[in-house]
Amino acid sequence: MTVKNINGQQAIDSREVAEMVGKQHKHLLRNIAGYIEIMEKSGEPKFGPSDFFIPSTYVSAQNKEQPCYLITKKGCDMIANKLTGEKGVLFTVAYVTAFEDM
Repeated sequence: MTVKNINGQQAIDSREVAEMVGKQHKHLLRNIAGYIEIMEKSGEPKFGPSDFFIPSTYVSAQNKEQPCYLITKKGCDMIANKLTGEKGVLFTVAYVTAFEDM
């Protein structure tokens, strides 16, 4: 797992997170879009989606720009709280360790 420093925030690429939790990346993107929509609808200024998920892109093997997110520790916490069982435990251990190592 690679933690990056993005404008002072530590974050992990959503493609890595999808792989770690055993989801297709497009399904994780759909979930994140749903989380963002709920946060924005709340009108609560403390629930800034960019504190959790930073929109980004990558270039695919077909040389096409594709969407992804850079997921902060708060975002990883949110994703981990939605997971159950062994995958949830292993993801939590991996991201906590990666952020501490940064």
